[in-house]
Amino acid sequence: MKLSGGRVDAYLKAPDPSHVGALFFGPDQGLCAERAGILAQAFCQNPDDPFAATSLNADDLTGDPARLVDEMSALSLLGDARLIHIRLSHERGGAAIAKTITMLDGNLDRCAAKLIIEAGDLSPRSAVRKCFEKARNFAAIPCYADTIASLNGLVKSELAAQNIRIEQEALEAFVPLLQGDRRMARSEIDKLALYMGENTCVGFEDIKAVAAGAGAAGLDDIVFDTLGGRPQKADGGYQRALAGKITSHSILAALQRHLTRLHQAKSLMGAGQSANEAMGNLRPPVFIMQKTGFANHLHIWSELALARALSESLATEKRMKTTGAPAQAILGRLLLALSNYAQKRTR
Repeated sequence: MKLSGGRVDAYLKAPDPSHVGALFFGPDQGLCAERAGILAQAFCQNPDDPFAATSLNADDLTGDPARLVDEMSALSLLGDARLIHIRLSHERGGAAIAKTITMLDGNLDRCAAKLIIEAGDLSPRSAVRKCFEKARNFAAIPCYADTIASLNGLVKSELAAQNIRIEQEALEAFVPLLQGDRRMARSEIDKLALYMGENTCVGFEDIKAVAAGAGAAGLDDIVFDTLGGRPQKADGGYQRALAGKITSHSILAALQRHLTRLHQAKSLMGAGQSANEAMGNLRPPVFIMQKTGFANHLHIWSELALARALSESLATEKRMKTTGAPAQAILGRLLLALSNYAQKRTR
């Protein structure tokens, strides 16, 4: 049975008593894990108890296809409901799993345990996905990335539970940073709530201070000044960072991350997307406060120049680790070269 939309939440709150298992699949692995955890609590009193729950992976079943039948048929030593939890990282044994599920679906008397499978983004042709969708007593539950609207609701409800309000401007800046993975989204919301404390109101500056992608302001300033063609500012920021005990390796890593994201955005633009679309399709998307600077970098740097800059950054990293020369000086020369190149492109 395939479930989607609002039916999923209702099912997780009160699963069909005739059902003996469910498959969670889709691109949002955080949401798969979250939903699987909720259903595990409904299926089993204590899903963390090793006597009540058995965890398997794809390799366990590939090496022993009959094990799933054995585990599903085994009675609990304590007489409680047992849970079989499988994390399916590949489908090399998919045909055998599908055959087992189909057999169990027609022979519920052989099911002494409940089953939960967490999988990745299975295609419609997947044998495992198809057998769960066709089954009467097993559910197939897709887990797709949250929409802006659903994330708005999640942020508001989670913060409200701790008596924290959030201004609309702050909400609009925060939500795009949470797209793609429910687990990451909850982690960022928890981090924001911890930063704010109870009975507070989140403003735009608070998001800028703690949100993912916006926290390392010092590193970002160095990177943006370097690639934006402001050598004096870049060098000043670099010297202050070193004085503040930020390592040159951390600064280089930030530079490489930014160059990689620029290169990805340029590739999307080469495929026909606008700069705004490309920035929005990065994961995480470009932070709202950085969009102007990021767009400026896309204008300055060609895809070929970004590829060369990335290559030179890797060569610099190797020199920093192997030559014995001061890493600060080696990285400083790279930052100066990149910022001078960008400065010439802006004239």
